Amino acid sequence: MPVVPQNLLNLNSEETKKLFNSFQTILVDCDGVLWYDDQQIPLTSETVNALLEQGKDVYFVTNNSTKTRHELWLKARAMNFSINESNIISPTYSVASYLKAHLLEGKAYVIGGEALAKELTAMDIEFFGPGPDFIERSLADTVEMVDKETSEGNIQAVIVGFDEHFSYKKMLRACNFLHNNETCIFLATNDNAVVKYPHRSIPDTGALVAAVETCVERKALIMGKPNRAVADKLINEGLISPEKTLMIGDCVKTDVVFGKHCGFSTLLVGTGRYQWKHVEKFLEMKLFQYVPDFYIPSLGDFKQYL
Repeated sequence: MPVVPQNLLNLNSEETKKLFNSFQTILVDCDGVLWYDDQQIPLTSETVNALLEQGKDVYFVTNNSTKTRHELWLKARAMNFSINESNIISPTYSVASYLKAHLLEGKAYVIGGEALAKELTAMDIEFFGPGPDFIERSLADTVEMVDKETSEGNIQAVIVGFDEHFSYKKMLRACNFLHNNETCIFLATNDNAVVKYPHRSIPDTGALVAAVETCVERKALIMGKPNRAVADKLINEGLISPEKTLMIGDCVKTDVVFGKHCGFSTLLVGTGRYQWKHVEKFLEMKLFQYVPDFYIPSLGDFKQYL
């Protein structure tokens, strides 16, 4: 049955308070919900801290693979969010944790940046790959080198994260490591295709993941939203109850879909790409997978009700 979304601007104060009191756990996306890069969105820290003071369990859930979990926590603390580091769910940390449990031998090849490298190092996982890597001699010489690495390197995992140094050589390596080892672990931090700003678009990790997937004819295990696996541990260990959990985000394809995959209620904030007019359009087009349960222009608008 299609969702009938509620624009929370149409609720009175008591109705809004009752709504929030019905949830014990609040999952919040970061970029576009709490902050834009290094600029905090007004009243978001006050709103989050008020929820924490009321005894709500608050988690920050991000697909940002350019920072470690610790770096995200430091950023949040600098903006006065009273969140615990353990309550931040980031794909770089999730990848490292997964490999710690599943990579029993060998090493990992990483297409990714410094944050991913730091998380892997912290968990004593052997890896190589981050940084510039271009074809310096002939393609034939490079293929021969990759063949040798494939046969002798004991490479048991390939990881794809955001990498500003993505190159043909990196794709060649990943392609061969995965093609020649059916049991090779294939992970990606997230599958966001592009980051869109008002006057520019920046290709994101999903574009790099798609290139490798096309070559190997195999799908990566995505360690970010909207994959339900992001919340599986919390659900399976009884730390959160889906029926009492609210997912707050600014992206329908990532945050709203993730919430629906997990059985959470969903709240779209209008501080990202999507506003109420888009919700109405999704309803008109019967794209119900993108329709949230609730909408509000900004997370900071809740502060007056808490």
